Amino acid sequence: MDGFPLITVCVPAYNNGDFIAAALESILRQTYAHFEIIVADEHSSDKTTSVTKGFCDPRIKQVQNEANLGLGGNWNKALSLAKGKYIKLMGADDLLYPDCVSLQMQALENPSNSGAVLAVCNSDVIDANGEIVLRRRFRFRPGLASGEKLIRNSVRWGTNLIGEPVVGLFKRDVLSKSGMFDPANPYMIDLVFWAELLKHGAAFMDQSRLAAFRISARSVSTKVGLKQAAHFRSFIRKMRADPVYRASRLDDILGCFLSFQWCILRNLLIKFQSGTARRNK
Repeated sequence: MDGFPLITVCVPAYNNGDFIAAALESILRQTYAHFEIIVADEHSSDKTTSVTKGFCDPRIKQVQNEANLGLGGNWNKALSLAKGKYIKLMGADDLLYPDCVSLQMQALENPSNSGAVLAVCNSDVIDANGEIVLRRRFRFRPGLASGEKLIRNSVRWGTNLIGEPVVGLFKRDVLSKSGMFDPANPYMIDLVFWAELLKHGAAFMDQSRLAAFRISARSVSTKVGLKQAAHFRSFIRKMRADPVYRASRLDDILGCFLSFQWCILRNLLIKFQSGTARRNK
């Protein structure tokens, strides 16, 4: 595989026994095969560990934490073990479509995109049964987009317009400058990470849907609740004070108003889909 970059797919896991097999299978079905998979298991009490051990592929490396590290801590543990030139972090209940790694790697390897530190794709939102409940679409044109534009627009719209970790593939060497995930803010952990990462380069936006983000009664998103709107307002204040992003007063007003509306809609969708999944069992 000389000349082909190694890619690390990090899969932090905690009691994802019902979904982790599908997640790992979706990674193993990638059309680009030169990757490693790091499963960071947070002392799961269900079948997560045994399911993962049932896979015989040598590219899968399972690590069990000696102590509970929490959401951000476990994500960072997985990142710290990554050896690839590029990294993708995904939930243990999310899915990758077959061309995801290949297309995002090609975008970052393309000399015309040398200023990009992140490749992002569109995604589907799926329920516990794997049914698509929402098809997401960027509010940005395809191709290169500046970090300032992406974050300022996210602030103004009151939501994470880039997406969850599963949609991104980023350069590992940027972590030494941007830092890892901030465990202090689990409600905005992905957008805060994108904001720090994008201070060091642009993002390549691919309109293709290359991944699926799952919502279920057990997912992290279900546990976020209405607190996310309050934490988004805290994020807005941080972006107003940040010399790179310089969010405006108008961004502040619109973002604070819309963040609460998005939070209500998001929680209604999660509760509806979780209830439907339980009724269909």
